[in-house]
Amino acid sequence: MELIDLDKIMPAADQPRKTFDPGTLLELAMSIRERGVLEPIVVRPKGDGKYEIVMGERRWRAAQMAGLKQIPAIVRELSDEDASVDALLENFQREDLNPVERARAIKKLLSFMSWEKCLRTLGVSDSTMRRYLDLLDLPESILNELVRKPEPGEGEFLEGHAYLLRSLNGRENVQVRLAKKVRDEKLSVEQLKKIIEAIQEVPAKTEAFLRVPLHVTEEILRNIARQTKKKKPYQPKTAEAHLKSLQKACSAVIDLLDERVAQFLTPTQMNQMLSATADLADQIMKFNKSMRETLVHSDRSFREVYIHCPLCGRIELIGSLRCSVCWTVLRRCLDCGHYDQTYQKCEKTGYMVYMSDAENPDENSPSYKCEHYTPKFEVKTAA
Repeated sequence: MELIDLDKIMPAADQPRKTFDPGTLLELAMSIRERGVLEPIVVRPKGDGKYEIVMGERRWRAAQMAGLKQIPAIVRELSDEDASVDALLENFQREDLNPVERARAIKKLLSFMSWEKCLRTLGVSDSTMRRYLDLLDLPESILNELVRKPEPGEGEFLEGHAYLLRSLNGRENVQVRLAKKVRDEKLSVEQLKKIIEAIQEVPAKTEAFLRVPLHVTEEILRNIARQTKKKKPYQPKTAEAHLKSLQKACSAVIDLLDERVAQFLTPTQMNQMLSATADLADQIMKFNKSMRETLVHSDRSFREVYIHCPLCGRIELIGSLRCSVCWTVLRRCLDCGHYDQTYQKCEKTGYMVYMSDAENPDENSPSYKCEHYTPKFEVKTAA
C-alpha cells in the first residue's frame, strides 16, 4: 500500500458503476475531510506513472471533493480480466449498484469468461443471472428511466416494473408512456401488470388504458367481458348458479338504494350516481322484458301477480310457488278469496281443505299449484 497523488489516478473505462449519487458522495467527502480515507482503494499500474482504479472510485471522487492531494491505495498487477472481475465483485453485492449497471457489468464479464465460470465467480444461480441480463432486452429509454431517481411527488419506477415492460418490446412508445404512468400515478408492480394484461387482451383500447386510472381500466374490461360473454353459447348447467348470484346481487343493490346519500353528495357526484342507476334501470328493464316474453311463451296461464310471502314478507311472483328466501309455499288457501274458513272448504272446487293444511300447505296441498288461487289481500300487478 502507498500514498498516490489523486491526479495520477484515473477511473476504469469499464467500471460497473456509472452513476454516483451527489448527496451520498458529499456525505462521504465530509467524512473523509474529518477522518481521512479509512479504507484504501485498489489500483493497477498503467505506465507513465499513472494508475487505473480497480476498486474504490467512489472514495477517489469523494477525496477530490474533500480537497485531498493523495489517497492510500493498494497497487496490484492485474490483467484486464482480473481487474474487471474484482471491480464487478466489489460492486455486485452493494445495494446502490443499479440494475442496469449490474446487467452491463455481467455482460462485459461474459465477453472473456464462460457462462459457467461467471456463475461460479458471482455465486448466483443460472436463472438469477438470466434475469439480470433480461433487462438489457429493453430499449435505452426504459433503461434510463430505471436509473433515474424520482422527482418530488413522483412514484418509483422499479426493476419489477421494467421486467413487465419486456412483454411490450417493439412498442417503445407504449413502454415509455407506461413508465411515465407508473411514476405519475405511483402504480405498484401488480397494478402495472393489470394494465399490461388489459393492453394485450384488448389492443384496440390501448390509448384508453394509457390515459385512464386503473379502476376505469378494470371497468372497461368488465364491460367488454359482459358483451363477449353474451355472444357465447349459454351453458344450461350454470343457470341455477346464475339465478342465485343474481338474487344475491339484487338484494345487495336494494340495500344500497338509500336516497339520503344525496344530501351528502356534490352535484357532480349526484350526476354520476344518477347515470349509474339509470343505466342499471335500463338494463333491468330490458332483462325483465325478455323474461316476461319467455314466460308468456312457455306458460300460457302466466299472470304477473306479486304477493307477499306469509312467513317472511318477501314479495314474490305467484308463479314462483315457493318463497326464494324462506322456501314457504306461497299459495295458501287461508289467503285465497275462494276459501271458506267456517266450513273449511274451497268454494270454487268444493274440495274440503282443513285449517291445518290451509295455514301450512306443502307440495301435496290443493293450493300448491291451484289455478283458481285469488289473493284476498292487495296485490301488485305489472303495469
